[in-house]
Amino acid sequence: MLQFKRLDKDVSVIEKYLKQSTISFCDISLGIRYMWGDEFVIDYAVYNDTLIMKETSPDYKDAFYYPMGKDVTGALSAIEAYCKENFIPLKFCCLDNDTAAALSKRYQSVSIYNDRDWSDYIYDAEKFKTYSGKKFSGQRNHVNKFKKTYPNYKFKVIDESDFSRIKEFLKEFENKTEFLRWSEAVEQKKVYDFTLNMFKLKQLGGLLDVDGKVVAFSIGEIMGNTLIVHIEKALKKYDGVYPTMAQEFAKAFVTDGIKFINREEDCGDNGLRISKLQYQPVEVKEKNFLTAYTLIEKIKPPVILNTERLTVTEISEKDKEDYFRLYVDDQLNKWWGYDYREDLGDGQPTPEYFYNFQNQLKEKKEEYSFAVKSNGKMVGELVLHNFDVFGCVEMGFRFFKDCQGKGFATESALILKDYVKNVLGAKVLKSRCFKQNIPSANLIGRIGLKKVREDDTHYYFESEI
Repeated sequence: MLQFKRLDKDVSVIEKYLKQSTISFCDISLGIRYMWGDEFVIDYAVYNDTLIMKETSPDYKDAFYYPMGKDVTGALSAIEAYCKENFIPLKFCCLDNDTAAALSKRYQSVSIYNDRDWSDYIYDAEKFKTYSGKKFSGQRNHVNKFKKTYPNYKFKVIDESDFSRIKEFLKEFENKTEFLRWSEAVEQKKVYDFTLNMFKLKQLGGLLDVDGKVVAFSIGEIMGNTLIVHIEKALKKYDGVYPTMAQEFAKAFVTDGIKFINREEDCGDNGLRISKLQYQPVEVKEKNFLTAYTLIEKIKPPVILNTERLTVTEISEKDKEDYFRLYVDDQLNKWWGYDYREDLGDGQPTPEYFYNFQNQLKEKKEEYSFAVKSNGKMVGELVLHNFDVFGCVEMGFRFFKDCQGKGFATESALILKDYVKNVLGAKVLKSRCFKQNIPSANLIGRIGLKKVREDDTHYYFESEI
């Protein structure tokens, strides 16, 4: 199973993998991982030289990034196994449209959504260097005004000797800015630390100097063919300072092979959105969130399945005493493969405990138990469990001794198999039994499943349905 570690401020441990990503979101960069690590917490594992990251944020828990490295297919399988073994919903975050579409074909049932507030703005890098064309006339006018008003301005690539002046700039910027967006206010607290560590993080920086005073500065990094701008701050009283800073930064760092500039999200700020759109993005790149579902999500109670003699339905309060007797029968549990004492320990078994236990398993989406009834009386149990995101499910069963040999198991299992196929839309039905349990093996065969493998203790059966 995957072993995850918490990503701390030493983000360089994942650098080589981030550079292999073809998804040019700002999230997949050293700068973002460093700056926003407290709000968007990353746990990571490496599988066959492939990075697997799962993120927890204020809005969601354990959402996986698309793997980065040499064995993406193997890493996806490892993620799926990890989620299944830990009963964690399979979720992916920060997917571009193509990747989301490809993953949606991999799984049987998915939902995909994105939030416009978190889309990245992508620009043509060369056009940013020149502001050429009619659509950039506004930016050119602002830059020309800035240059005319401040003819002695200088653009300078940041080095460590500039840090004290940048600190002074940030103090003035903070005093004169009303932070309306939570992300803007939080970012401002992080900028000092990020700037001081920019060279350790392999960041690029530039500033605008007017008569010895820093009036704007910007920090970013190159990932693949994209220059990502993490920080861009300026004193608004210097007319035209923002478009000038943006253009000078592009001139300095858009080198051969850099096709795009990513100026990150607008976070839902309408004014910032208008500004970013005025720079003519070639794409507002959607970040998709995908959730893959198992068939248990399609079970809508109450389930009532009828044959001539039997009813298959949820276990109810009225069934608690019978269910208790079924659960504490050691002879039946011998073939069930689970002893309730593993969870109960030294506690006293009660009907209420077992009834609540199976309801908890339903709520956690681990398994779904059904009572099999004849003339209103419980004669056994059918269970659907071991669900996966590919449309597979496993069936288990146990019946009271005095109800065995009457065809109840076969009859009820067949009607549940029909429900799994036609209502849930399962692709594969599985089952298993201990090798010594010949009656169970025969039953599984009667409902149409074929033995596909065995190990030291079990036979395993399955059938496409």
